[in-house]
Amino acid sequence: MIRVVDLYKRFEGQEVLRGVNLQIEKGKITVIMGRSGEGKTVLLKHLIGLLKPDSGSIFVDGIDITKLGEKQLNEIRKKFGMLFQESALFDSMNVYENVAFPLKEHTNLREEEIRKIVQEKLHQVGLHGVEEKMPSELSGGMKKRVALARALVLNPEILLFDEPTTGQDPITTKAIEKLIEDTYRITNATVVIISHDIPLIFSIADKVAMLYKGKIVEEGPPEELKKSENPVVRQFIEGKLEGPINIYE
Repeated sequence: MIRVVDLYKRFEGQEVLRGVNLQIEKGKITVIMGRSGEGKTVLLKHLIGLLKPDSGSIFVDGIDITKLGEKQLNEIRKKFGMLFQESALFDSMNVYENVAFPLKEHTNLREEEIRKIVQEKLHQVGLHGVEEKMPSELSGGMKKRVALARALVLNPEILLFDEPTTGQDPITTKAIEKLIEDTYRITNATVVIISHDIPLIFSIADKVAMLYKGKIVEEGPPEELKKSENPVVRQFIEGKLEGPINIYE
């Protein structure tokens, strides 16, 4: 579904991505894990074309999106739904308006058709009777659900999740994990998750890729990475400070 080839990106002279190579299989859940500040979100933004690489290619369904103009890129982006780390709801819009926004921007549907789809997607993420509420009236977990409903309204083939459980309490974290699993089961979408939440990673992924110092240093099924002898992978999974890797580099 997505193939990343020799991707490089630097900001103000600092290399963030240093030759990333990764294949994301269609209809599978791929988790990209790594410490904070390793470039996981930067990589995710490249997948949807929000950032342009300094060099390298990203193929989505065989099309190199790094070579596309904005109009062509917008067509490719319709394949994607993205749940940002902070939900990124519009504070000035109520729940209905937030979820309806992509439909009003990208379709010519009538208002009654839009309302039906919005209610269907809110129901899909377990929300009822919240259409008139403002984002400020919602809990963190509810904001995530509204943002996911918005991500789903155009029936995307690919869903991107940026640190979906960061800042959430254990109960909400478990609820978000179940929400991702249920969404995946219902939509059959290709799912890419950026996370450093070890329990989430190993309970939900079909494939795990470890991003370290701007490169994928190991990838494979979760059970394989659990047995990895790579000191970077071992230290991350076990959460240990000792060993050959200086985490403050």
